[in-house]
This record gives sequence, structure tokens and C-alpha cells, in this order.
Amino acid sequence: MSATFTLGLFAFVIVLMILMISKWKVHAVFGILFAALILAIGLGTPWQDIEKTINNGFAGTIRSVGIVIMLGCVMGTIMEKTGAALRITKSAIDLFGKKNIVWAIAVSSFILGIPIWGDTVVILLIPIVSLIAVETKKSMMCLGTVLYMGALVTASLVPPTPGPIAAAALLKVPLGDTIIWGLVVALPSVFAATCYCLTLNDPVLPKEEYLQAGADADDSKLPSLFVSMLPIVFPLLLIVANTVAASVIPKTPLSNFLKFVGSPLAALLAGCLLSLILTGEKWKTKMVMNDWVDGAIKASAMPIIVTGMGGVLAIFIKNAHVAEQIAKLVVTYNIPGLMIPFIIAALIHIITGSNALGVMTAAALVEPLLGSIGVSPLAAFLACGTGALVFKHANSSGFWVTVTMSNMDVKQGIRAVGGGATVAGVVGFIITAILSWMGMI
Repeated sequence: MSATFTLGLFAFVIVLMILMISKWKVHAVFGILFAALILAIGLGTPWQDIEKTINNGFAGTIRSVGIVIMLGCVMGTIMEKTGAALRITKSAIDLFGKKNIVWAIAVSSFILGIPIWGDTVVILLIPIVSLIAVETKKSMMCLGTVLYMGALVTASLVPPTPGPIAAAALLKVPLGDTIIWGLVVALPSVFAATCYCLTLNDPVLPKEEYLQAGADADDSKLPSLFVSMLPIVFPLLLIVANTVAASVIPKTPLSNFLKFVGSPLAALLAGCLLSLILTGEKWKTKMVMNDWVDGAIKASAMPIIVTGMGGVLAIFIKNAHVAEQIAKLVVTYNIPGLMIPFIIAALIHIITGSNALGVMTAAALVEPLLGSIGVSPLAAFLACGTGALVFKHANSSGFWVTVTMSNMDVKQGIRAVGGGATVAGVVGFIITAILSWMGMI
């Protein structure tokens, strides 16, 4: 089978997959599955081996990530429903003061984006941000966009949100490494996006209904800041401690113990258990122990299945030896290898509107190519995460949630949300490229 045919088929399958998902509204799960089947048949895979290969690719991917994604969704749901997210935001505002209110919103959004979807962060906090807009006379174009940017960046780069967890599993990167370096890249990305948001000064007033909702909020019923932060910080500390111990004191009793308690599964299970403190006496009720968990499991199903399908696509790409052909193109045209995961993630995100899908699918596509293009799995992970931020626009639910609830029109939204996300993605990729060039990742 010629190299031209293999690369042509690969390109056709990717374009077809994107068209199915974005234009023809086929669900991502079936879009990726159909793409994998077409690739398998086109490459001449024996008919009797296709089903077995699909099952192996699917099972091999989700076995290390399925439970972890579910636990992350449970923890995020409890934080959302108990008011922990609101407490973190109010504490950040108290710390920074009204003079630096934009940075307070950015910091709280940054923290909350680690366990909670970016869209949900906006929905939860838009009432308090609307009140802040009235008190400080700042435009909702600035404040609403900042509220989304922090959460968007960490939801793309820092586990335990489903996108980064899935990408880490697909690229076989230790979760501790993705947390540490994801934070390293996310911080300047959010800083740059916030600086951009400070230039957005169109006179956009908040919606009246959110002003009333913000005024009705009862601070006395919110959990303390310490308790609110505990479910986020404790699992991250366990995972990072495991990573450090494995490097500094490997194969010692302490290292072996941390290898379990600092594993993604055990650490996030600990976070879920700690988050029950936020519920007070309600933890004994069916609402918390069953209904909230049921909702979180339903929310986790899509990213788990999409991740598994990404593994299916990846296994057929490996079998096609696409990596070797792309490596030849990289050498021939002097294309920086790190640009490949960034561009693929950016294209998938721009066309489908989903940063989670951009991160996951790009990771599945580039994992078989890494050795050939000279990119480490960790660098590829960060490139996928930053690429999946580029140009958030009108085909994204997060775009519409932010624009409509912040009272912007579409043109303002494109400039605010699309521009801020692009600034964050490009700055994040530059940081990633520098770290890769220095040999740190």
C-alpha cells in the first residue's frame, strides 16, 4: 500500500469525522467509530480482525481512565451544588478587593475550572459577577469573559476535568506530571487572557434577573473556604506527592504507599469522600448519596465513551503506519513536530466547538506519531490542551452561555470570548514550546 494512499485515506477519514460531528450533527461517539471503521476497511484489515481490534482499542484506553473521570464528575457535582464554588469566588474577591476585582474573578475561575466544567462555572457565578459589574461600573464584556476564561483554560489543561484526564490516558502521561505542568502552562495563559479582557470596555450592562439572584444569595449558608478547597487541593497533593516520591525515593515503603494513595483513582475517591463534608447532614439523604451521584455518572458517560473511541481510532492509525509517513513530511518541510498536536487540536476545536473533544481526539490522533515527530508525550499533552483553546466561537455551548448570560451580542462575543481563548491558547503553546526546547518536558 503506497504512502500517498495511506496519507490520503488518513486525511479523508479525519475530514469526514469532523464533517459528521460538526455539519451533519452526528454524535462524536459515532463519528469517531465510523471514522475508525472506514480507516480499518480502507487499509485492508482482515474482516475477522476488525471487531477484535475495536474492542481491544476501546478497552485498553478506558480501563485506566473510566473510573477516574466518573469520580471527577462526582466531586465537581457536589462542589457545584453545595455552594463551595460560590464560597471560593467570594473569598477571592475579599482577598483581592474591588480595585483588583477582575483578577479575583480570574483566580476563582482558574481554581474552579479544575473540577468543574467551564460552562457550569459561568452559570453558577454569573449572578455575583453581575452584582460586581454594577458596584464597580465595569463592563460585563470584561467580567463575563474573565469568568469563563480561567475555567476554560484549566478545564483544558489540568486534571481531573474529563478532557485532560482522557488525553493523559491516551498519551500515557502520569497524571501527576500533567497536573504540575498543566498548571505551569495554564497560569501564564490565564494571565494573558485576563490582560486581554481588561481591554474589553464596551458598555455592556448585566441582566436584571441575575442582579436579583445575586442579591438573594445567603452567605451564611455557604461552607467555609478551607472546606470548600479541601476536595480540590487534597487529591492534587496526593497525586503530586506520588510523582515526587517515585523520583526521589523510589521503591521505598513510603513510595510504595504513596503509589496507591496518590494514584488517580484513590486520590479522587478521597476527594469525593472529603466533598461530603460540604453537604453537612445532607450526606445521609438519598438526594446526595444517590441523585447527585446519578447525575454525575450520566455526565461522565460521554467523555468516557469518546475517550474509548479515541483509543479505537488510535489503534488503526498505528496499524496503518501513518506515523512514518507524517515523519517524512515533517523532515521534508521542516515542520516543528510540536505544531502537529497543536494544529490538530485547534482545528477540531474550531470546527466542532468542543475543547474537551479537541483535547481528547487530538491526543488519540497524535499518540502513534510521537516517536516519529520527536515530541514527548507530556509536550504533546500540553500542545493538545493549548490548541483546544484557540478561537472559541458560535458553535460552542460555552460561548453561548457566556455571551448570553453576560448580555453581549454575537459580535462582542466573538471579540471577547473568541479573542480571549485564542490569546490563552497561543500564549500557552509558546510556553509549551519554550519548555520543550529547554528539555524540561
